[in-house]
Amino acid sequence: MNAGIKWLLRLALMVGGVAAGLGGLAAMDAAYLAHESQIHSRPVFEPYGVKYAYATPPEPGRIRGWVAGMEPPPTKANVRRIVALGDSVTFGLGVHAHEAWPSALEGMLENTEVFNLGMCGWDIEQSVSLAVGELESWNPDLVIWGNFPNDVLPSFLMWGAHDDHPVFVGTSVPEGVGTFSATMDLQLAKRYAMYRQWMAARMARAVQNGLTPAAEPGWYEGQLQRLRQWSKRTGIPVLALTIPAHTQADPERCAEFIQAHDCEKQAVRYATITDAVARSGLPWVDGQKLYAATGRPHFMVGPGEPPGPGAWPDDAEHPTASGHAALAEGLVQPAQSLMR
Repeated sequence: MNAGIKWLLRLALMVGGVAAGLGGLAAMDAAYLAHESQIHSRPVFEPYGVKYAYATPPEPGRIRGWVAGMEPPPTKANVRRIVALGDSVTFGLGVHAHEAWPSALEGMLENTEVFNLGMCGWDIEQSVSLAVGELESWNPDLVIWGNFPNDVLPSFLMWGAHDDHPVFVGTSVPEGVGTFSATMDLQLAKRYAMYRQWMAARMARAVQNGLTPAAEPGWYEGQLQRLRQWSKRTGIPVLALTIPAHTQADPERCAEFIQAHDCEKQAVRYATITDAVARSGLPWVDGQKLYAATGRPHFMVGPGEPPGPGAWPDDAEHPTASGHAALAEGLVQPAQSLMR
């Protein structure tokens, strides 16, 4: 056998080995993708920054949460449209759909429909990315963004995935988590389900080793400016509603219901978002004042009462229907003013 034939045989074996390896990786990725498809939420990379959405409507026949590929409903003559964005508080974790503040607000306004696109676990980047990438086509007269203190922390993992099989959906890579460069890691995570779980596993190990994921300096403020600039460009007004943990309704009584150190953390975190929103140039409503106006120290379920869907008895963050009603009542006047 001459040298040329030997070289061709070696090349053929090498190509065959590479092809077999790639085929095996493709089969593995298909298995991971099949697992992802069984989760009620799914990774979303367009618009980039949304990170994840529902795969199918959580409540057929009703708009609640953002569903991947959702089309805006037809507009109605002489009916104004408000779109609500936010996290699990805006979604209404712990209450029924008609009790969440967007639905409550709809019932308080004449000739106005309010669509609740809030999603559990969303950070500010996800809400802003949805607004910038999708909401102009919805033709809203107003966007109201419910801003909870933990929105300053970026989401890296997809809400709804099982803890044993987390899914990485971040738009940045925390230190100690990446495998290659941040750019390559993010591109691979966008392309391959297997790599999303690989990155999630690396993040879990880093957290166990003491990592506390945090945003880069100025990240939260930068997202506020993205939202303000989108509002100026489109002419669609945006109203920010800052929402504290509801045990901050009366800060002086907070320690009667939860640990004092938790009360202090709640107050500091809320001050962080109110200070930033106040400097952003966006019109905003202070949800703490709306809670306080009711005279109630908190909005937990009463003794012996069962918690609402997804909530727990001593939940200090997600209010009962009464808390949602207080937020909605406080939004009526500013919403009417901005829609004129």
